[in-house]
Amino acid sequence: MTRRAALVLLLLAAAVPALAQTSDRELLRRADFSSKQIIETPPAGANAAEKTLWGVRRQLTGTDRYEPANYMFFRPAVRELGLIPAFFATSDRILRDTRLGTVRALADPSDGKIHEGPEAYAARSRAHSVGGGETDGKAAVSVSRCGDDAGCRPVDADFVQYLIENDLKKDARELLFGSQFQPSDTLTFLRGWTLYQLKELEAANSYLGAVPQESPFYDKAFFYSNAVSAHLGDYDSATSRLQDYSGPYAELKGVQLAGLALLRDDPEAFKAAAGAFSYSDYALETAERDMDEIFHVRYETPKKSPWLAAGASALVPGLGKIYAGQLGEGISTFLVTGAMGAITAEHWIKDGPGDWKTIVPAVLTGILYIGNIYGAYMSVSIYNSQLYDAQETTLLYSVHIPLRTVFK
Repeated sequence: MTRRAALVLLLLAAAVPALAQTSDRELLRRADFSSKQIIETPPAGANAAEKTLWGVRRQLTGTDRYEPANYMFFRPAVRELGLIPAFFATSDRILRDTRLGTVRALADPSDGKIHEGPEAYAARSRAHSVGGGETDGKAAVSVSRCGDDAGCRPVDADFVQYLIENDLKKDARELLFGSQFQPSDTLTFLRGWTLYQLKELEAANSYLGAVPQESPFYDKAFFYSNAVSAHLGDYDSATSRLQDYSGPYAELKGVQLAGLALLRDDPEAFKAAAGAFSYSDYALETAERDMDEIFHVRYETPKKSPWLAAGASALVPGLGKIYAGQLGEGISTFLVTGAMGAITAEHWIKDGPGDWKTIVPAVLTGILYIGNIYGAYMSVSIYNSQLYDAQETTLLYSVHIPLRTVFK
């Protein structure tokens, strides 16, 4: 055997074991995991009852669509709603927790859960929202004082506007309140306008409202001041000022008066103010039509009744949810409650009314049935509250947004 042949044979002998090795992927494919178990544990913080319910849920459904899960929902619901409402809110949540009942719910993409706490069963408060932010109620800053002979200079309005337009509002604020300028209506307006841009609304309103009528900035300051008052919930003073206004913006005056009338729930005042609507000014037309629609829905269209929803669900479980516009939840409630009722009836016939096999499903059916009534009542109450809140938000924007076009 030649030296070359011997070298080839040696290389082949070394390569055979390497070729015979099985890849990691192949080993994983061949592995037997049949004896392996994935151990699930109840969530941290669960008490004994919640751990028991967790185990029952895992055996029956294996799925939690809500976060927190139904068995962890009761404790925070008690804290926020009270014992009895929490009891029936949890029952209603269980009725909704099906694929059909959650078909319209929005799941969080990060975990696939529907994040819903006890706040879902609390009617929304009618707190006045502030467009773009809220003031902290603090005074702007101390204003430096000077007289005409103290070396004060006129304010450069163009430079201040340049700072604001280039998102240097804080610099504009420092300039206006940290330097000595000659007192003028221009300075008063620019201070108010800068604070408004910074969303320090209470302080801004004090300056905007102080711009004198003879100032070229008066109309802009006047209407923005009214819009700020509306955002702060001071409807009466804004209405009083508007009623005394006799300047050139008569239709804009009517729009703000109409919006404030609806915010005060005064339909007659709205009708009087809406007489100024022309629906021809592109800056005001959208606001005018939105207000007309809100007036129609609020005062001319029958509202959905929570009591009617509760009565409908007492008659047919789930019917009140359908009346509230939640078809999937209504059908889910009907099927779950009906299934529990059917189980109760079956055991009643087979085992009699006194047997525990009848009593347990009968109690569960009763709880779900009452929870279905409570859920229907709350659904309509929350629907009405959300509708009112949406209307108020639209009205605040309608009082405010057109100003950007009118005074651009």
